[in-house]
Amino acid sequence: MKNHPNSNKAAFQDLSIEDIKSCEEFKNISNEIAEQLADAIKVFTEIIYKCYMENRFEEQKAKVIELKPKEAKKAA
Repeated sequence: MKNHPNSNKAAFQDLSIEDIKSCEEFKNISNEIAEQLADAIKVFTEIIYKCYMENRFEEQKAKVIELKPKEAKKAA
Protein backbone atom coordinates (compact mmCIF):
# COMPACT_ATOMS: atom_id res chain seq x y z
CA MET A 1 0.00 0.00 0.00
CA LYS A 2 1.21 3.46 -0.74
CA ASN A 3 1.08 6.29 1.76
CA HIS A 4 -1.23 9.16 0.95
CA PRO A 5 1.21 12.11 0.79
CA ASN A 6 -1.10 15.06 1.59
CA SER A 7 -3.28 13.47 4.23
CA ASN A 8 -3.40 14.70 7.81
CA LYS A 9 -4.35 11.18 8.89
CA ALA A 10 -1.03 9.48 9.62
CA ALA A 11 -2.38 5.93 9.33
CA PHE A 12 -4.28 6.54 6.07
CA GLN A 13 -3.11 4.49 3.11
CA ASP A 14 -4.64 4.04 -0.34
CA LEU A 15 -5.17 0.59 -1.79
CA SER A 16 -3.17 0.08 -4.95
CA ILE A 17 -4.02 -2.05 -7.96
CA GLU A 18 -1.25 -4.39 -6.84
CA ASP A 19 -2.86 -4.72 -3.39
CA ILE A 20 -6.17 -5.72 -4.97
CA LYS A 21 -4.61 -8.13 -7.44
CA SER A 22 -2.51 -9.77 -4.73
CA CYS A 23 -5.72 -11.39 -3.43
CA GLU A 24 -6.26 -14.82 -4.97
CA GLU A 25 -9.87 -14.01 -5.91
CA PHE A 26 -8.87 -10.90 -7.86
CA LYS A 27 -5.59 -11.88 -9.48
CA ASN A 28 -7.08 -12.15 -12.99
CA ILE A 29 -9.13 -8.94 -13.11
CA SER A 30 -8.13 -6.00 -15.27
CA ASN A 31 -6.29 -3.00 -13.86
CA GLU A 32 -9.35 -0.84 -14.58
CA ILE A 33 -11.62 -3.09 -12.51
CA ALA A 34 -9.02 -3.29 -9.73
CA GLU A 35 -8.84 0.51 -9.62
CA GLN A 36 -12.64 0.77 -9.48
CA LEU A 37 -12.72 -1.78 -6.67
CA ALA A 38 -10.08 0.13 -4.71
CA ASP A 39 -12.09 3.35 -5.15
CA ALA A 40 -15.29 1.62 -4.03
CA ILE A 41 -13.57 0.27 -0.91
CA LYS A 42 -12.25 3.75 -0.09
CA VAL A 43 -15.70 5.35 -0.46
CA PHE A 44 -17.33 2.59 1.58
CA THR A 45 -14.84 2.94 4.44
CA GLU A 46 -15.25 6.74 4.45
CA ILE A 47 -19.04 6.34 4.74
CA ILE A 48 -18.71 3.83 7.57
CA TYR A 49 -16.20 6.05 9.39
CA LYS A 50 -18.45 9.13 9.09
CA CYS A 51 -21.45 7.16 10.40
CA TYR A 52 -19.35 5.88 13.29
CA MET A 53 -18.14 9.36 14.18
CA GLU A 54 -21.65 10.86 13.97
CA ASN A 55 -22.98 8.12 16.24
CA ARG A 56 -20.10 8.66 18.65
CA PHE A 57 -20.79 12.40 18.67
CA GLU A 58 -24.47 11.78 19.44
CA GLU A 59 -23.47 9.50 22.33
CA GLN A 60 -21.18 12.20 23.71
CA LYS A 61 -23.92 14.82 23.47
CA ALA A 62 -26.26 12.55 25.42
CA LYS A 63 -23.73 12.33 28.25
CA VAL A 64 -23.46 16.10 28.77
CA ILE A 65 -25.05 17.23 32.02
CA GLU A 66 -25.60 20.78 33.11
CA LEU A 67 -23.91 21.83 36.35
CA LYS A 68 -25.56 24.74 38.13
CA PRO A 69 -23.99 26.96 40.75
CA LYS A 70 -25.13 26.52 44.35
CA GLU A 71 -27.09 29.77 44.18
CA ALA A 72 -29.24 28.50 41.34
CA LYS A 73 -30.01 25.32 43.32
CA LYS A 74 -31.10 27.36 46.35
CA ALA A 75 -33.39 29.52 44.24
CA ALA A 76 -35.04 26.48 42.65
